[in-house]
Amino acid sequence: MSNQLLRLKGTPFHSRTEAATSTAEWYRWGDYVVVDVYDGVRQELAAMREQATVNEMSPLWKLAITGADSLKLINDVVTRDISGQEVGQIIYTPWCNQEGKVVGDGLLLREKEDSFILVAGPNDEWFRSFSSGLDVDIVDVTDDFGILALQGPRSQDVLESSTGTSFSDLQFSRSRTCELGGVQVRVIRQGFTGELGYELWVEPDGAEDVWDALFEFGAPLGLVPAGEHAIDIARVEAGLLIIGSDYRGAGPWHGVDTYPDSRRECSPRELNLGRFVDFSKEHFVGKQALLDEEAGGGPRDRLVGLELSEDSVRKLVEIEFGSVLPRVSRFVYQLSQGAQTVGYVTSLTWAHSLQKIVGLAHVEAPVASEGTEVSLVWPLDGQQHFLDGRIVGLPFRKHTRNQ
Repeated sequence: MSNQLLRLKGTPFHSRTEAATSTAEWYRWGDYVVVDVYDGVRQELAAMREQATVNEMSPLWKLAITGADSLKLINDVVTRDISGQEVGQIIYTPWCNQEGKVVGDGLLLREKEDSFILVAGPNDEWFRSFSSGLDVDIVDVTDDFGILALQGPRSQDVLESSTGTSFSDLQFSRSRTCELGGVQVRVIRQGFTGELGYELWVEPDGAEDVWDALFEFGAPLGLVPAGEHAIDIARVEAGLLIIGSDYRGAGPWHGVDTYPDSRRECSPRELNLGRFVDFSKEHFVGKQALLDEEAGGGPRDRLVGLELSEDSVRKLVEIEFGSVLPRVSRFVYQLSQGAQTVGYVTSLTWAHSLQKIVGLAHVEAPVASEGTEVSLVWPLDGQQHFLDGRIVGLPFRKHTRNQ
């Protein structure tokens, strides 16, 4: 491990993940270091799609919002109506600025009537800016929990075997607590892969026991660890977005992004998140701007999928890599039709499950129809190479996580 990575924090599972990896491939995630590849990304992704994997999610930023006015604060900020959210329920929601552009998006867990945990990027400054005069406490609790994502078609079998408890009645986006390895664990039916899966939240002192128990019972069922590279490809195949990679956050925090000015700020509808906007709410930040967008005929741009042709894949291998894309590329690639630029692509990757190169594309509305032919502009050594592709629908791979 490099000296730079050694200066970062290990997660509560670090001793176990370090022992499990056979590579020197690590990934910086905020202030943490996590395994990028354990044995091989192809094998890890295949296990995620066919059996079961665990991967680190501990560095996910977590914000506790508590107090008598916690519901009011959150409901005034996010676009979803959470007034009916049940204790133990998880709601996915974006939130916008006054111009109707997405500041961030994430999962909101209701722990108690007046206690919530928001899992997203670091948006504490944004929520605090609307808390004046309210009875709320806003605390960063990122380090209070280790999280493992247990994903794949056999994830329920692994979970039931290791806990001795049935989870057949745990619905998508619901949670419960149980004992695993002698440790109290919060189990949330969620995930970022498109597969059936769960997130396991544990206090740091119990993390190693939870890891050991999972593999004691799960290994005979095909359970293996998967690194960040595999889950990054999986989320692209599932058409799932990351702030900073696929859109520029419109608040104080824009996302982890090497090229912060090359991605646009987007409205929820531009990101295919319009179904998560509840206009029936009397108020939320950005509501009027989003109503104006609707009245004006909708957004200018749409998020779609891009699929490169087989000839373009061969050309890309020849001019650039000598093999498929080494990992998910977060560089912004322009899309064109003839001499006209019609959009751009992010999160471009070789999708092992599909045996194709795909990416998430922001395109002008007239170009957004499935089957539309476009060219990806690949810059190399001062030249522009044009790679043929076509617009496809999202997700690239059908979700099974909520079935």
